[in-house]
Amino acid sequence: MLLHLQVLLPIMRWEATSFGRPVLAMVLVISLSIFPTVFLPSTPSMWLTGIIFGYGLGTLIIMVGAAIGMSIPYWIGSLFLHRLHGWLEKKWPQQVALIKLAGKGSWFQQFRVVVLLRISPFPYVLLNYVATITEIKYTPYICGSVVGMVPDTLVNIYSGRLILALADLKYDKRRMTTVEIVYNVVSVAVAVLIGVGFTVYARRALGDIQSAEGARQPEPAVVVPAGTASGFRGGRPSSSSVPADVV
Repeated sequence: MLLHLQVLLPIMRWEATSFGRPVLAMVLVISLSIFPTVFLPSTPSMWLTGIIFGYGLGTLIIMVGAAIGMSIPYWIGSLFLHRLHGWLEKKWPQQVALIKLAGKGSWFQQFRVVVLLRISPFPYVLLNYVATITEIKYTPYICGSVVGMVPDTLVNIYSGRLILALADLKYDKRRMTTVEIVYNVVSVAVAVLIGVGFTVYARRALGDIQSAEGARQPEPAVVVPAGTASGFRGGRPSSSSVPADVV
């Protein structure tokens, strides 16, 4: 938190004072679109969005930027599908196998798995690229991604506003009132509980999907060498396999 106050906050203050609100909204949308594509964290942009625009307009700005930021890697990955496939499966085999399960289902199944992956502690940028090497279509991918981003968006907006409140306390040399302390403690506890709850639910739901998919897989057939099945039953020679002149 101290790093945020000393390094990130001056940058966010400069952005907030250097641009008008319409221009700043465009800058934030662009940063939220580009940063995930080049593996840069977009969380500070979400914080600044929450500080300047609040929950209503801030959520809309983040959703627009995040939707673009999740679409660009999807289409980039489509262009380099064959090169990505081997590298991703070698580096993250379990995660890739999980996403491939989603591609085998219906539109709703794909949508549901993407939502669960977004609210679970699954690498954000990894999902953007891995989805292209599966059979997941763009529409359930982007719809599920946007819905799954809602909890994280709200938590980041609150985090930005909390950072601003702590910064005001630090630089304005004032103390929190009892009401402010209670509000922030309760808000942090609720945010943590929501995050943990969504994570636990997503992990269980994804585990159930994997278990159900494994149960539907047909058992491998036992290959019996030619001539064995006709000449032996239960490990013993059958009557039909004994020559007539021996009897």
